[in-house]
Order: sequence, then structure tokens, then C-alpha cells
Amino acid sequence: MKKYFIAIVVIVFLALAGGVVWLKFFSTPKQVACTMEAKLCPDGSSVGRTGPNCEFASCPEVINNNPGWKTFSDDAQGVSFQYPDQLNTIYIHPVDWPPQITVANGPFVCTESGSEIMQAGQTQKIIINSREYCLTKESEGAAGSTYTQYAYAFPKNDKVLTFAFTLRSVQCANYDNPQKTECESERTAFDIDSTIDRMAQSVQLK
Repeated sequence: MKKYFIAIVVIVFLALAGGVVWLKFFSTPKQVACTMEAKLCPDGSSVGRTGPNCEFASCPEVINNNPGWKTFSDDAQGVSFQYPDQLNTIYIHPVDWPPQITVANGPFVCTESGSEIMQAGQTQKIIINSREYCLTKESEGAAGSTYTQYAYAFPKNDKVLTFAFTLRSVQCANYDNPQKTECESERTAFDIDSTIDRMAQSVQLK
């Protein structure tokens, strides 16, 4: 009787083992065909559906390198960028901010010419943090202030992008000391180039 019991146990074990082998090597997994839809990510890239549930893959993580800055998006041109809400200046004020951005097809070319006080302004190549920009500036005085129009053009992904804006700088001679000295010190230390470079590096094209 004991021999029959052992034989039955062996047969059951072999049957179970055979079933496992069959499932592993001979069964065909169910194939899932996902649709070819794509989801647009914040950085301008796109991801498709994948996996057994055809869920969209995760978008690349967008790192905000400018904490506290806001994000401007222009869906018509397919572009976005980060910008500071304030310039943290007392005597220099943005007239139109954030800058207007335009996107054009390349190549990037900069023809230097003119003067800042002339009607067409002055265009020159400048280097900011080892990156080349084409800067056009035009200044005029009015009611105790100087208005300067800026246009920074730079290349990105076979495109040429341009930031355009105007700053109003109060004439420091309008003040008595100590405000006059504070105004002159702020004017000397003011560095709009670095701010524009950080904004340019945050640009995302869709």
C-alpha cells in the first residue's frame, strides 16, 4: 500500500512539473498592440504608449534651474522660457516684460553696424558666458528718463530666437545725494546680459 502511495505522489509531481515546463516554453504570451498616439512633454519632446496597459511613457524630468522664476509659453510659436518677475532694481524699470520672443529659421548671422543713439540702433556681436548673441540697442531720452530698446538674437536647434524688450532708466542727475550715488551705483552694477543668458538657456522648443 505504501508503494502505491509513493507512486501516486511521484506521478502527481511529474504532472505538475510537466505543466510548468509546458507553460514556460510552449505557451504564447498575449501581444498588446498600442496605438501610435504621442503625448507632448513640457520640454518639447514627445512620448508614446507602451506596456501591457498601453499607458504613456513618463516624460523627461524638467529641472527648474531658476527657482522663483515664472514660465512664459507661446503655443502659437511652440516656445516657452523662464523669466524673473522683477529685476530687483530701483532706478531701472522694464516697460514691457517679460520680453517678446520670436522664432525664425536659421542660420544665425549677425551684421554689426550703426550707433545706439541712431534711429536703427546699434547691432553688435557679444559673448555672454562663452555663448554668442547678436544685440541691437536703441536709446532715446524723454521726461528725465532714458528708454533703451533691446533685441537679443541667438541660435537654438537650427532656429534663431530673439528676445525684445524696453527698459526705462531714470537719469541719476535728477536726484540729490545720497539717491544720486545709489542710482549711479545701480547703473554701474546692472547686468541685463547675464539675466538674458539665463533666460535663453531655459528656452524649450516644441
